[in-house]
Amino acid sequence: TLQGIVRNLSQWNQNLLLVLPRINGTATLSAGASTVVTNTSVKANSQVSFTPTNSAAALLLRTSGLYVSAVTSGASFTLTTQTGVAVGTETFTYSVVNPA
Repeated sequence: TLQGIVRNLSQWNQNLLLVLPRINGTATLSAGASTVVTNTSVKANSQVSFTPTNSAAALLLRTSGLYVSAVTSGASFTLTTQTGVAVGTETFTYSVVNPA
């Protein structure tokens, strides 16, 4: 039945969240080459992904590159431009996945 399917999907979603909890946030880059993003949920093996949320961030990502250059377990991660510098107005959303 449809109710059974919905119940199973709900349980599957709950189990998935136990394995891969949602850790999301927003960040505004500092003027310069690197920005430390504070998040106490990150671990040494965290996988961080980010998405630009304004045109300045999209331009920086396309022309200068952006990557996670460091992760400090229980504290933060650092976003660094590959070339060039941020002007300080670039905004991003991010998600963190902590593998088991």
